[in-house]
Amino acid sequence: MIHKFSDTPAQENQESGTGRAIDLKGALLRYWKIGTCVFFVVIFLGVPIAWMKGKPRFRAEGVIYISPRNLRNLDSDQEQDLQSNSQFREFMQQQAHTINRYDIVLPIVQAGAPGAVYFRSNGENERRATDRLRGALEIASVPDTYQMTVALEGDTPKGLAEVVNAVMENYVQVARKEMFFDSDSRLKNLYDERDRTQNEISQASEQRDKIAEKLGTTLFNGGVINNYEKQAGSNLDALMDARRQRLTAESSLGAGEGNDAVQDGIEATASVAAQGDSALTSYRASLITRRAELLMRTQGLAPKHAGRIAAEKDIATIDAELERATSEAKKMAANNLRNMQRGKLAQSSDLEKKLTREAAGIQAKANDYMRNYQGAIEVGEELVRLRKRLNATEDRISTLQLEVKAPGYVRIFSQAMTPDIPVKGGRKRLLEMVMAAALLLGLGVPIGIDFVDPRVRSARELEAVLGLPVTGWLPRIQGALPDSEELLRLAVIVRRHLTELSKGALVISAMNHGSGSSTISLGMAKAMDSLGVKTLVIEVNPKTPDPRYLLGKEHPGFAQWIAGKSSLRQCINPATREFPARICTGEGAQELALMAGDMASLLIQEARKEYDLVLIDAAPVVGSLLTEELIREIDAVMLVSQARTDNRKDIKAAMKTIENLRPRTFGSVLNKVA
Repeated sequence: MIHKFSDTPAQENQESGTGRAIDLKGALLRYWKIGTCVFFVVIFLGVPIAWMKGKPRFRAEGVIYISPRNLRNLDSDQEQDLQSNSQFREFMQQQAHTINRYDIVLPIVQAGAPGAVYFRSNGENERRATDRLRGALEIASVPDTYQMTVALEGDTPKGLAEVVNAVMENYVQVARKEMFFDSDSRLKNLYDERDRTQNEISQASEQRDKIAEKLGTTLFNGGVINNYEKQAGSNLDALMDARRQRLTAESSLGAGEGNDAVQDGIEATASVAAQGDSALTSYRASLITRRAELLMRTQGLAPKHAGRIAAEKDIATIDAELERATSEAKKMAANNLRNMQRGKLAQSSDLEKKLTREAAGIQAKANDYMRNYQGAIEVGEELVRLRKRLNATEDRISTLQLEVKAPGYVRIFSQAMTPDIPVKGGRKRLLEMVMAAALLLGLGVPIGIDFVDPRVRSARELEAVLGLPVTGWLPRIQGALPDSEELLRLAVIVRRHLTELSKGALVISAMNHGSGSSTISLGMAKAMDSLGVKTLVIEVNPKTPDPRYLLGKEHPGFAQWIAGKSSLRQCINPATREFPARICTGEGAQELALMAGDMASLLIQEARKEYDLVLIDAAPVVGSLLTEELIREIDAVMLVSQARTDNRKDIKAAMKTIENLRPRTFGSVLNKVA
């Protein structure tokens, strides 16, 4: 563990980073020449530039309102809004990149547009003018609002407002169309759909009119009776009647010619018909009368009477004639009956055939009627569907035409106005800016140089570099060895930690020669004497011995004591009013470096018999083997750094060397602080 000389705890003294604060006054005093040069260089370069660039600049600015909520429309009663701030910010960024889009800016610079009149140069093509206007437009969102500004600057106020307003109006139109999902294309598609639907309606209406003219009706509601169906019904009844007659005739004749019962019936019918024949009846009546007369003649005549035989013969002839006449009459009646049946059969068959053909024709007409009628009904239903589609299309067209003109998300909030006064520029203003820049750089450069200076300049910076508390700091001491309150404070701190010095001695080593380790050693020893701590200072610095240890005359020193040429008392320069008791380095100490550490311990042991504290004024620790041996032997060291001379890198290197030696006690002092 390393004991530290300090009057404050480590955690209170340690600072983060470099521990450096800005020293405005000190930086200007140290680097005033550099600051002055920077000031005049900026003036020298800035004044001509301000004179050339000092033209006035005018600015026209318009405001677009971008709402996070889209109002109710004809198609929907609900308001559409952007749910989160991130969505709205992304929407704002998208609109900022859309305003100066090429297709939006291009119409502004075309012939007859405001951009072509006020912005486009002579001989400049549209592409170049469009790109130049896109780059000139300044688009920015207004913080904490729903507004976005569109501005344009120029050397003259003429035309700036007209160009900005034209850009905003074109943007709003394009944005509304795009927000309605390419409304132009959608309207064109809807118009095409409307024309196509109207054409289909015309074709369907024409088709239904032809069917109505053919069928002779304009009602196609499913309740109209088909006349052909009535005719078909009547025809079917007649056909069934004719078929019954044919079947009756066939049953009476064709199917019954080989049937005895039917023949008997025919014979009976023929017999009845024959009996009812008036000619036959008259003929029979005359024959019967003749026969009766002949029978009357035979009465009373003998069987073999010639008259009777002749009469009987005539009677037999009459009977035969009666039989023949009756039979022929019956046969003729039967034939007539059969011929009548055959005629009926032929007539009914012919009627049936005609009715069958007629039924087929009626059925074909009925089927054609029904097909046309059903087709007319289907055409009517198609017309209803087409008219509904046409109405829906018309409604959608009307909605889009109205909604495209609605405010929606984007609208112009404030038109740009022609500027009256310039917003920037002017030689006077630029010269003032050059003067301000020269002054700021003239002050800032010295401060910056001072701030990045790697040299340590304060105790706080030294503490940040070492990572340990600083024992004390001393101002630049004027004179040989004046009294100093800081030296007395340093002596008090060392006295407080005197018991931690295991050998009663302390090595004081600086970063470089001339850093003030000898002054601190002599001054602290003198202050320790004033505090009642008798102190001896031994100089061990062969390279740069301090003449204050000799006082202008040769005197034996540390080297002579090591060589055994002088005693300790002979080597000591006794304390005076100005200096404490001290021993100089002496001649030849460099050659005795390897044994100086061991001999120093012996010298300290001998000196401690008379002195309470021994201070070793050693050479710089970095690169000095003699100093390293002294630190290793005495086990206590105080590192002296010079303000604005020693840099952080060298101090860290010295600290690393000391840490490798592992002293038990360590302290640090910053000397010559301004």
